[in-house]
Amino acid sequence: MSDKLENRSPWYARLNVLMGIWLVVGIFTGWKQYSLSEVHSHINNFQIFKASFGHFVHRMPLYLEYPKEYFDLYLYGPIFAILMAPFSALPDGPSVILWNVLNSVVLFVTLWHLPLVENKRVAITWIVLNSSITALLNTQFHALCLALILWSYICVEKKNYFWATLWIVLGIYIKLYGVVGLAFFFFAKDRLRFASYFVFWLLVIGFIPFALGGFDYGLQTYREWMGILAHKNELNENIKNIRTDVCVMGMIRRWTGDPTISNLWFLVPSMLLNVYLFFQTKKWSDPDFRLRILAFVLLYIMLASTGTESPTLVMAFPAVGIWFVLGEKTPARWAMLIFTLLISSFSPTDIFPAYIRNEFINPLALMIVPLFGVWIWLAWELFREKQPQ
Repeated sequence: MSDKLENRSPWYARLNVLMGIWLVVGIFTGWKQYSLSEVHSHINNFQIFKASFGHFVHRMPLYLEYPKEYFDLYLYGPIFAILMAPFSALPDGPSVILWNVLNSVVLFVTLWHLPLVENKRVAITWIVLNSSITALLNTQFHALCLALILWSYICVEKKNYFWATLWIVLGIYIKLYGVVGLAFFFFAKDRLRFASYFVFWLLVIGFIPFALGGFDYGLQTYREWMGILAHKNELNENIKNIRTDVCVMGMIRRWTGDPTISNLWFLVPSMLLNVYLFFQTKKWSDPDFRLRILAFVLLYIMLASTGTESPTLVMAFPAVGIWFVLGEKTPARWAMLIFTLLISSFSPTDIFPAYIRNEFINPLALMIVPLFGVWIWLAWELFREKQPQ
């Protein structure tokens, strides 16, 4: 019966077609970026990741500049350097293609397992696709980071807290973004088991750099990681750098020309809103409410983080998809979706007018505006959603 239903689906909704598209996207983006130049500057992010394993093995500082190997700095936790071991064993070409395929396929499979009916999952995969291409062309980790958060939510929904907490802890130890997965603790039916598994994985994963690198080196890398993240946050808030700080207060800093405006002007009221909307405990039994909370926190990461940039925005688009498929398809919702895709997803690409992108979108951080609008819309829906009977 499932095969017959599969055959009746339009081509763009068939699982094998979608999987093929995401697989080809991973292969093509990896090959394209590797082939662009002899010095492979277009895969610089991946070269940072790949080199980190060798630095760890030889007990070298992870967070120094290595201009003979790459430009910029390594910003991830030491566990990520260890996990890059398989890629370090391969030449650049095959390894970057494999890296992009891993990011692309894992994200697609994760989206396909969201607790939604099939036609809604299909819509979300198409909504996310272009922003994932932007992340893949930058050979970034964001697609996998997003997948870790989504898988933790999926596992909580399935009451599989052992795996849910593993994905949360990995996300925390790699890029800190995984901490948002702790919000799903409140949706767990057995919170004691969830908390126990979380502490277990926190200790096990956290100990690995000490076990493989020695106590002194492990402690040094954790300390240096915290230091480099604080330094990076300061660099991100430089209004002359139009690549990063594409968040709400970054937008305000650019509009006003004042780099000293604090993030607290957004963080404090937005956190109060988060707490108020989240702790409507009588609504926790509603699966749509829980999905909207997932979307709400994914968007919030992008709105609040000074590290937000165009490749990072892939983390917001499952939220846009969830917001769209769960709501009534009014002309206003359609218009908001198209506006969000145009400005927040397609503006970094070559199909968008370069003059508008370079003179307005990037200097004024306008990519965040539609996502902020979707977040506000979601807040209203979370507020007005009726309690289950």
